[in-house]
Amino acid sequence: MTTGVSSGAPEGERIPNLKSGDPDYRAFVGPPSQYDIMGATQFSLLFSLGMRSNDRVLDIGCGSLRSGRLFIAYLDSGKYTGIEPNKWLVDDAIEKQIGKDVLSIKAPTFVYNDQFDVSGLGNFDFIVTQSIASHTGPDMTKLLLRSIDAALLPKGIAAVTFMHSRRVDNAAEGWFYPEGVRYRRETIDRWIHEVGLKGTPIAWFHPRQTWWLVVHEKTVIPPRVFRWLARGETLAMKRSWDPVERARGPANHVRASIGKALRRR
Repeated sequence: MTTGVSSGAPEGERIPNLKSGDPDYRAFVGPPSQYDIMGATQFSLLFSLGMRSNDRVLDIGCGSLRSGRLFIAYLDSGKYTGIEPNKWLVDDAIEKQIGKDVLSIKAPTFVYNDQFDVSGLGNFDFIVTQSIASHTGPDMTKLLLRSIDAALLPKGIAAVTFMHSRRVDNAAEGWFYPEGVRYRRETIDRWIHEVGLKGTPIAWFHPRQTWWLVVHEKTVIPPRVFRWLARGETLAMKRSWDPVERARGPANHVRASIGKALRRR
């Protein structure tokens, strides 16, 4: 969420620095120009992993329903739950995105706390927490993972984003926003195992972070070839009516991924 050019944005577009307390419910959760993309990528990922309308989905850090508006519309009544400390974000999204009628039609559940408290919510087939662990210190990150452990069904899948570091882990505690914090892959893996879960990074598209799948049972994790080929690259395509131009970049990624996956078999 720092200033820079994102691979998911049109070439040359600058991503603005965000300010805590930004009155725009879209800007508060990320670059407004990517509000649609960053919601679609979460929905597309869970659908690709097997989410169907009768599954229960927990959205930790649901914010202004960037992805929640898609989940709520798709899932059966009562199947969506969002946890968010900033109630005004949810209120604005209901008013400006999905309308109040959806509350009676789809009966989503919203819980407002900043401790990832999942007590009393039951268990979920899928959990998504996008751009949360990229802003939490070590203790809060471990608390998030323990909440996932408590809320995830035995054969459920959680999708979590992290910002990777090559050399040094963030050691500062607390919540950092809009600044991000980074952790080494081996540190993330160790924390996941310490709470009794299993996890692996995947290649699914994100302009600044890395998606991890976190599960109770290792057999639930998709095979390696899926983790390389399911990239969500269409979300990063430039707008163009030229199908060759639209497909060239993703096709190169797919070819490289196929080769890499086959070499590792």
